[in-house]
Amino acid sequence: MNVIGLGDAGCKIADCFSQYSQYKIFKINVDIEGERCYNIPILETAEEYESYEYPKIKNFLKGLKGETLLIVGGSGKVSCGSLRILENIKKLPISILYIQPDLEMLDDTQKMQERLVRNVMQEYARSGVFEKVCLISNNALDKIVGGAPVIGYFEALNELLVPSLHMVNFFSNNKAVSGSIPKAKSTHRIYTVGIFDTQKNEEKMFFSLDNARNRCYIYGVNEEKLKTDKKLMNKIKKQIESKKGENLDISYAIYPTDYDYDIGYVIERTPIIQN
Repeated sequence: MNVIGLGDAGCKIADCFSQYSQYKIFKINVDIEGERCYNIPILETAEEYESYEYPKIKNFLKGLKGETLLIVGGSGKVSCGSLRILENIKKLPISILYIQPDLEMLDDTQKMQERLVRNVMQEYARSGVFEKVCLISNNALDKIVGGAPVIGYFEALNELLVPSLHMVNFFSNNKAVSGSIPKAKSTHRIYTVGIFDTQKNEEKMFFSLDNARNRCYIYGVNEEKLKTDKKLMNKIKKQIESKKGENLDISYAIYPTDYDYDIGYVIERTPIIQN
């Protein structure tokens, strides 16, 4: 998978994905240098990034094939250049990882920009221009990690986010031993993920979706345990039964791992734009 980080937040998260061999990393930002890096000038306004021509960007992205993920944060002005940049690879299957900043830390102009970028990304996904958009809230990540020091704050959030997304991708591309991760409906292109404590039967989502329509619980269980634990299947059935609700489809998928402990994740989808 190609991973394109745009702006400070996008590039930092893209760097975290580089620890896995499955991803080819590209970064687009101001004052950036190095292999697969595209440097853009510092512009005064979001509107300037939206209308900027991005010289040689087509050559920079030339040769990309297959699934491509753009990572973008909502608070950076450079995020408004997303659509112009993506025009150069519009024939590829493009997904969006959208990072919502702490809205309380933004001024009124930044709040309007964040809302605009978030809604545009969702509208383009709903119309099928993008394959899907994954919404992530920094506030939600902060609550899960229990806070972090000022220096290294975003690194701590990303250390939760990126491995979780990677494992969801990994499981989604492998066959479960029981159940399955259902293919998303064409109308359910807006989603988020979360971690699932399989012992406590508790999920902690990375974004609070309104009007969720589908939720899939992913179990990663030691392979030997899957072969020997006679009570596990009934336990999982009871957990899944307890999650069922009105207008919410529940599914599960169980995968073998070589870990000594169980891991769990959740994928939650909705057809409704999150305002």
